Amino acid sequence: MSNDSDTPGRDYETLVRAALIGAGTSVWEWNPQTDVLSDVENDLNLLGYGPEEGRPTQQAWDQLIHPEDRAANEEQYQRHARGELPYYEHEYRAQSKSGEWRWIAERGRIVEWSADGQPLRVVGTLVDVTQRREAEQRALAIAEHLRETARHVPGVIYQYRHSGEGDGGFCYVSESCQEVLGMPASELMRDGGTLLRMIDPEYYEPTIAAMKLSARTLTPWRFDCPLRRPDGALRWMTGTSTPHREHGGAVLWYGYFEDSTEVHELQLARQSAAMAQAANQAKTEFLSHMSHELRTPLNAVMGFAQLLQIDESDPLSANQRRRVALIHEAGAHLLQMIGELLDLTRIESGHLTLECTEVELPALLAECMAMLNPLADTASVRLLPIEARSTLTVHADATRLRQVVLNLVCNAIKYNRPHGTVRVQAQSVTDGVVVRVIDTGVGIAKAQLPALGEPFNRLDQRHSGIEGTGIGLAVTRCLIQLMSGRLEVESTVGEGSTFSIFLPEGPSTTVVTQSASLSA
Repeated sequence: MSNDSDTPGRDYETLVRAALIGAGTSVWEWNPQTDVLSDVENDLNLLGYGPEEGRPTQQAWDQLIHPEDRAANEEQYQRHARGELPYYEHEYRAQSKSGEWRWIAERGRIVEWSADGQPLRVVGTLVDVTQRREAEQRALAIAEHLRETARHVPGVIYQYRHSGEGDGGFCYVSESCQEVLGMPASELMRDGGTLLRMIDPEYYEPTIAAMKLSARTLTPWRFDCPLRRPDGALRWMTGTSTPHREHGGAVLWYGYFEDSTEVHELQLARQSAAMAQAANQAKTEFLSHMSHELRTPLNAVMGFAQLLQIDESDPLSANQRRRVALIHEAGAHLLQMIGELLDLTRIESGHLTLECTEVELPALLAECMAMLNPLADTASVRLLPIEARSTLTVHADATRLRQVVLNLVCNAIKYNRPHGTVRVQAQSVTDGVVVRVIDTGVGIAKAQLPALGEPFNRLDQRHSGIEGTGIGLAVTRCLIQLMSGRLEVESTVGEGSTFSIFLPEGPSTTVVTQSASLSA
């Protein structure tokens, strides 16, 4: 057995070095005064160099360190030498024999000083951490990819942990929290109860109950409730999350929620529209049924009035004849209104059938003007000659087009002034044929034009004393639409109005059965 007292210490040191080298860690010594490195063979082996390929000095080793990393490495050592750090450590890139840059983790400590305070002996280790650094870079890239993905998701992605006691906490909240909730993600992560306190009081208990059930049964937690944001806005949030029980008993939810306010408003609008449609359908059916029921007794009243007028065996007195004429006139007006009402209900329900063919327009216009001559004479309104080319044709339903023209000319007469005029023009245009009914009447205010043609809306004429229901123009507009046309109106108060009917030019034959918009 050796008597050298240093032998056990050296044996232990050798054993430690061997263990470190076996674990992939290189051990070195350095004398800062002579710049001599000892036991650097393994250091060189980390980079693929043989013992004969390197010089055992720190200056030579520094030449292998990446130029961008040398200053930081030296700074770490100097801070340790000044006593600011108990040891120095740094990770840097070093060039291998193949030219590849390897990541090296170096750690060292000054273990011996001179009498004047200069470092004499430094010991340390080197470890190749390239694989770890590459794994970290991959992890950072994946994390950045996930953050970028979460940033573009319209809702909020989160992790929420609850131990079962007190408020839970958010482990993660995506950046979109700011846009969705009007607060930074850090605020939710700082105080996990913030989100729960934002729940509308009416929905708080059911939402918390659903959360507790999810924690107990580990089934997905779904919620749909309004939250009061910090800016005071009440917004609906819809979310779902999957629970996972951790080893300590806490429950961790992985979830997502988004602002669903627009969806709720759309659903509400759809429900309102469905209710309105049902009410409108009920109204249409009622009007249709009542119109049919009224026509029968009304026809009987008018029939008996006519019999009284023509009964020569028992003639009426002049006063009686005047009264019976008023009965017949009122009945005719009521029958016309019922007819318009029936047309309106058929259009709304899509049960009005039109057969569109080639129609000779001048002949139809002349027929309408002849029918309305007596009304014009009574109102002291002059019907001017029709202005239309004799060969002009349109693609329309003749019966319904006649109804449209009669209605527009009749209105032009009724709402005209004494000794005013009504002019009807027809001509070809780019997209078909236009028929214009031009009057010199009272006109319509510009602000009222959008409401023109609404059923039962007579605008300012409801108190004028002129008979009317506000149905005729609504039916007229719909009939024109069903004939693939459109109605345009221009008017100036005190000067008159121009109603223009645009229709496709013939020929061809089609059958149309559909509904038209009463608000167009």
